[in-house]
Amino acid sequence: MTGKYTQEMAEEYRRKQEERAAREAQERSERMEKESARRAWVADGGRAADFEKEWPKLRDEGRRRRVVDADKQAREAMRATGISRI
Repeated sequence: MTGKYTQEMAEEYRRKQEERAAREAQERSERMEKESARRAWVADGGRAADFEKEWPKLRDEGRRRRVVDADKQAREAMRATGISRI
């Protein structure tokens, strides 16, 4: 690399590093979620091969439940403040 190392170059490098770290953390979290679900599936008598087939549906259902639960908690928090009439 020739030339001067600028503030913009430093900021771009830092942004890329932060994006990479966030992506790796997300991937690690997803792997842990999947492994935990797989262990529960197998402990309940399921086969690992069947789990792999069902995983996309299980993941989507889990995501849907988290969204519904987050909405429910937000509504309850608003009710608790006495501001909202939901």
